[in-house]
This record gives sequence, structure tokens and C-alpha cells, in this order.
Amino acid sequence: MSAAPGPRPVLTSGRLGLALCLLAAGCASLPAAPDGVSYEGRFALAVDGTDRHQTASGRFALTVAGSDVTLDLSTPLGTTVARVQSGPSGARLTVPTAGGLRTEHGPDPEALSQQVLGWALPMSGIGDWIEGRPVKDRPYRLDPANDGATELQQDGWTIRFDPRGPDGRIRRLDMSRPQQGEAPAVSLRVVLDPGAGS
Repeated sequence: MSAAPGPRPVLTSGRLGLALCLLAAGCASLPAAPDGVSYEGRFALAVDGTDRHQTASGRFALTVAGSDVTLDLSTPLGTTVARVQSGPSGARLTVPTAGGLRTEHGPDPEALSQQVLGWALPMSGIGDWIEGRPVKDRPYRLDPANDGATELQQDGWTIRFDPRGPDGRIRRLDMSRPQQGEAPAVSLRVVLDPGAGS
């Protein structure tokens, strides 16, 4: 269910944390994510533009079901403040508001998150990157780092994978994208909980 359309929020300098708190105060809750391979953990976000510097942190939950990807961002206390979904049918971004749920649709999840949130999320590749691999059939560059980490460049993002743990799993990713025109630079670190993923 979508709330009545209204003006899109513009997150100006220093207002990202406030916006997350206001969204968390909404009375509506999002339905459970679809079944699939699930990843959970913590995130830290930094957005830097010509006239802005914003940071936020909290919890994330990522579900990958084939070509359908659902990413939930929540406050440190676990209240979901944004859900981004992408798949063959396009992208959808839902945020709770004081009046219910507001949902926006678009063909591209990065462009949609840029439009609604004011910054892009790495949705088009995160389902593969979180497993430590590039998205197949798309150009990429993969380089080893001196400290045993690996750096991947794909779709305009640079993804740094820390060395895998004893169980062979990726535990931390640092994803960054430089400023592009009016779109600010984005740095997103995710640290996975033990046992996350397939």
C-alpha cells in the first residue's frame, strides 16, 4: 500500500541522521522479506557532496532470491527505515512515514535511491559482491591488495573485500562510488554477522 504522492524529500547537509530518525517514528511496518539467501549485519554510511557531509549507521538485512534482491536498512535498535527491492520487473523503494508506507517505483535501483534518498545504494551488484565475486557478464576489474584483501571495480563502484575467514566466508565489504555530477560520493561499509549467507 502506498501513501498519497507528495514532494520527494531532499536530504541536505547534516540531515541524513534526522531523516532516518523521522522515518523510524512512522507507525507502519514493512512485511517480511521474501525467502532466499539471507545476510545480516551492521552498516556504516558516509555521503559526501559539494555541500554535504552525512553519516549514518545501523543494521542491514539482505535477501537474495535468484535475480530478486531485497535490502532493508534499520536503526541500531532494529526499526526498518528503508527497503529497496530490485529484480527483472524494476526497482521499488519503500519507507515508513507517519501516515503509512510510501513506495516509489523505477527501472533502476541506484537511480531510484538517488531520487528518493539523495544518494545511491549499490543494489545492482550487491547480491554477488557480498559473496566476494563480480556480477557475471558485466565488465569488471579485480586486483589483489598488499594486505591480502581484494579490490573489485564494477558498475562505477569500488568494492574492497577483506580476507575470508576460516570458514571461507566474506566478513566485511567496503563499497564506494565517487561523486558523479550532482550525485554525491557514497561510502558504505557492511560487516556481516557470523553465519550469514549460503
